[in-house]
Amino acid sequence: MNILIDEQLKKLRKQKGNTQENLANHLGISVQSVSKWERGEGHPDITLLPYIASYYNVSVDELLGVDAIAKEKRFQDYEERHKKLFEEGRTKERVKLWREAEKEFPNDLRVTAELMYALNTEGGNDDKVIEYGERILAESTDAGLRSSAIQVLAFTSHRKGDKEAAKKYADMATSICVSREALFPHILDGEEAVKYCQTNIQEFVGDIGLNTQIMIGKGNYSPEDSNKALEFMINLYNLLYPNGDFGFYHCRVSGDYEQMAKNYLKLQNEEKMFECLEKATEHSIKFDTRGTSLFKYTSFMVNKVEDELSVVKDYTENDTGLLLKLLKSDMFKEYQSHPRMIKIIEKLTPIAII
Repeated sequence: MNILIDEQLKKLRKQKGNTQENLANHLGISVQSVSKWERGEGHPDITLLPYIASYYNVSVDELLGVDAIAKEKRFQDYEERHKKLFEEGRTKERVKLWREAEKEFPNDLRVTAELMYALNTEGGNDDKVIEYGERILAESTDAGLRSSAIQVLAFTSHRKGDKEAAKKYADMATSICVSREALFPHILDGEEAVKYCQTNIQEFVGDIGLNTQIMIGKGNYSPEDSNKALEFMINLYNLLYPNGDFGFYHCRVSGDYEQMAKNYLKLQNEEKMFECLEKATEHSIKFDTRGTSLFKYTSFMVNKVEDELSVVKDYTENDTGLLLKLLKSDMFKEYQSHPRMIKIIEKLTPIAII
């Protein structure tokens, strides 16, 4: 069992407002012994535990941190159940799960954050999402929880049409110049530094892709200019992954080709449309059939990077399923009997989850 008595002793002493010397005098031992216990350099003799617990008016289990260990185990159980629900896109069940956890752990801000995310995904809960986000900012000192709350608050305020609030929250976010990603490459050494730099490069390219999509979506781009931007992005992915080891980013490339196909549909360029749909199909299939083992990139600029193959999503379809639904929609109705479309659909169907 993992004993947390060092943390508990410090916590209980601060709550009681006493000193290490006070406890040492009560037990008839040296203050140096108490100091070592709090530093985790040793544990009290088992015969002293009831006297220490009595001094702080707690159980021996609580003194040893057993309650904290049990709580952490329960929280991990919730996380495991949540992971399965998330991957299956079962949003209502996620909300129900974290409401259940909230009753058990009303003061655990990790639960508050998870419930905030679930309500945000469910939709129609903007006021409650903002309430939870504000609570995290007011009570939490955890950088991860705070940054996630800021992100959700900015997006939720923007969705509500409150641009000033959205800007206020966005302005709370850490500058990229002093982010974890910016600092660690300077601090780390050797292979660890190389791997961190390669991970950054991969994520920066992914961020360029997201910004390209936002730029196209919010700008007044013609189909031709939209395709120029998407071609730039696909070329950038190909430059980073010359070995074809796109890994997770197969889904991003597939999405770019899908958008290009829609643009060529508007331009009535049938040949280019089918070329892009065939590429989208190729990448969506590769994404959905990556297997279950850890993915290792081989291309030179990312050959130290590994990816877990689990995907975080809040919908039930896989990538091939989403593409198949699109191709069977009214958008592509006039081409559904075309031999090339039939062949594409035949490739997608065995893999698609809809």
